[in-house]
Amino acid sequence: MVFTTTLQQVAILLIFIFIGYFFRKINIITDDGRKVLAKLLVNLFAPCYSVISLSTVVNVQDITKYLLMLLVGIGVAIISAILAIPFAKLFAKDKFNRNILSYAFAFGNIGYFGYPLIYGVFGAVARAQMMLFCVPMTVLIYSYGYYILTQPPEKVDENGNPVTRAPRTLKQKLSFLYSMPMIGLYVGITLGLLSSGLNFEIPKFFTDLIKKAGDCQSAPAMLITGAVLAKLSFKELFTSLKPYLIGLVRLVVFPLVFAGIFAIIYLCGWQDANFARIAFIAIISVSMPVGMNTVVYPESVGMDSTEGAKTCFISYVMALITLPVIYMVAMNVLNLTIATFGA
Repeated sequence: MVFTTTLQQVAILLIFIFIGYFFRKINIITDDGRKVLAKLLVNLFAPCYSVISLSTVVNVQDITKYLLMLLVGIGVAIISAILAIPFAKLFAKDKFNRNILSYAFAFGNIGYFGYPLIYGVFGAVARAQMMLFCVPMTVLIYSYGYYILTQPPEKVDENGNPVTRAPRTLKQKLSFLYSMPMIGLYVGITLGLLSSGLNFEIPKFFTDLIKKAGDCQSAPAMLITGAVLAKLSFKELFTSLKPYLIGLVRLVVFPLVFAGIFAIIYLCGWQDANFARIAFIAIISVSMPVGMNTVVYPESVGMDSTEGAKTCFISYVMALITLPVIYMVAMNVLNLTIATFGA
């Protein structure tokens, strides 16, 4: 089941990437068209997806019931973001590419891979718990992630020396707080709390409208990734060692680090019914391949996303092996059943 679901998700994703690659080669998707798609994703499709998903997941009942899970999710999100920084410095010298790799290491493609996998094996209750666990990570993606991925690269003169930029104003530094991804997050969380806490009913017309827009976010991101990769030859795409090493850190090292953290916590005495499901969700959430925002966010502001696209592509290919293995090992070690998530 795990391998089949992973294979299906990767196959769909790679097909769309190759369509984007081919369409760019024959100029159906132009450079300007790629940027338009990215802007639509960042300013319309992704915020609408956030509104629908968060308004469902963030509710008073589940927050009360799974408060411990949410608190651990906050810890995992923060640790992931901090842990990603030194790894990014190992692989990139300039700030722009370090920022891309900081995001790549910290935040995986949970929405596309994580939720379908856990739903396919453990059902809707487990998926709802994972979505709540990942809310803090979503907040960081739309705030910190958006901020670092839209920072312009350093300018250099003809001798390669850095050119001093005019200092950014406070308004410019805080602009990510009122970006469209953050506005979608604010609206989604607010509607979720209102509808659950005050029995506020969201009009069906509104939810249907937002859902149709939110459902559009996956395919354009894949097409953009393929269009960006069209700058490279197949040889360049598959023979560069660096994306494989990045994928190894993202897909193997990070899960092992968090598995070690939870093993220490277990030995320190946390061995109740909550431990297995929370540890499993945490380990799986950091086992996902690189998120496509490493391509979409830079593209939306007119910056080069080639590094992010290469990293994404190779990590998806590698995930065919790593995800099923980590999933099955974690399930067996933690002795998980469907009943575990119904507790």
